[in-house]
Amino acid sequence: MPALWKQAVVLLAFVIAVLQVIHMTLLSQLEGRKHKYEKSTSGNSADRENQDYQESTIRKDRAQMLKTVQQNSVLDSSGEFQIINFLMRAESLGSRNIVSQDLSIVTHTTVNHLHYLSTLSERWQGPMSVSVFAVTQGGSLAVESILYLRHCFPSIRYNTSFHLIYPLKNLSGETKIHQEKAPVFGSCDNELNIVQHLNVPDNDVQEILYPNNLLRNVARKNALTEYVFTIDIDLLPSSHLHTNFLTFAKENRLFLDSHKDDKTVYVVHAFEVKKGTEVPAQKTSLIQLLELMEARPFSLELCWKCQKHTDYDAWEHEPQAPKLNVLFEVLWRDPWQPFYIARNTVPLYDERFRQYKFNGISQVCELHVAGYRFSVLNNAFLVHDGWKTTPSFHKSKDVEQERNRVLFRNFKAELQKKYPESSRRCY
Repeated sequence: MPALWKQAVVLLAFVIAVLQVIHMTLLSQLEGRKHKYEKSTSGNSADRENQDYQESTIRKDRAQMLKTVQQNSVLDSSGEFQIINFLMRAESLGSRNIVSQDLSIVTHTTVNHLHYLSTLSERWQGPMSVSVFAVTQGGSLAVESILYLRHCFPSIRYNTSFHLIYPLKNLSGETKIHQEKAPVFGSCDNELNIVQHLNVPDNDVQEILYPNNLLRNVARKNALTEYVFTIDIDLLPSSHLHTNFLTFAKENRLFLDSHKDDKTVYVVHAFEVKKGTEVPAQKTSLIQLLELMEARPFSLELCWKCQKHTDYDAWEHEPQAPKLNVLFEVLWRDPWQPFYIARNTVPLYDERFRQYKFNGISQVCELHVAGYRFSVLNNAFLVHDGWKTTPSFHKSKDVEQERNRVLFRNFKAELQKKYPESSRRCY
């Protein structure tokens, strides 16, 4: 018995010695990683990012984009616009074209508003597919702006794919996209300031109707994820919405083949906050701003009836829940235009609608007629920084609205033929 006891003591001492060695090794590795991290985060932001995105890589990316413009452009269905799919691919995609079990933000913009991507990408932290509309010299500026953003924001470089759309011809003749004198990349603060103040003419000055729905469709078709979240580029989602929705989708088995034909879209409430107010990240903070009247429902002044059917009162009275879930369902009513997360198989947007009014309403109307359900999410929301007001509109909006109103009447009649078995109508 004493011999066995001695053997047990020796064995225990040996085990303790081994554990101490492992412990010291792990501590050494952790300290090394900490030192490496502190070293990588020292200095200014431009220095850190230039370590990952050197001038040689920038020149290579610029050359690749210009080559893509020259060799890979296609015409849209109207024959009026050139489309360059994947002008620049997100690094996370690599060369793959397989649709993943993920959720992408889908959005569109002119070159002037590309700067919104800096805050959007940091808040979203997931895949994004962005269509950029360019006129006159805007093509070359779009290339440089994209390089700027990729240089300064790793989240954009890793997650965001860009697609370029421009008129085949415009008021200045045929659009030319070429490499001018390449800028020298310096401080990221200065570069973002440059992107924010690009002197590119607005669409109404150019007398070219902004092809909203064409841009949305291009970005959607190139979003290589099963789910998409189509929003305006100047909206910010609630914090962690990307990861929270993926958790929700997996818990509800939305990625299984048995759910592929499910006709449900997930509605996300939209708000706007007073300029100068910090954009809330959580529902609790948003509710506080609503109580202080520093936040209000989206487009309250411009088109309240376009949003009110989302039932803001019911949503606001429900406190923030521990996890994302469906709160209630809403029946479609004219002229509702909610923001929503959906499978990338939902009907595309009708590209005949351009510029102002009915471009989004028409697509939601089709979802309704096609038999889709609208399920409102409990914690998710979008926020626009600043009130949306009437003076912000361009001069030709009334003419555009009347043109699209007539088109919408015809569109609704076409839906009856497209979905002959549906009893739903857009009235």
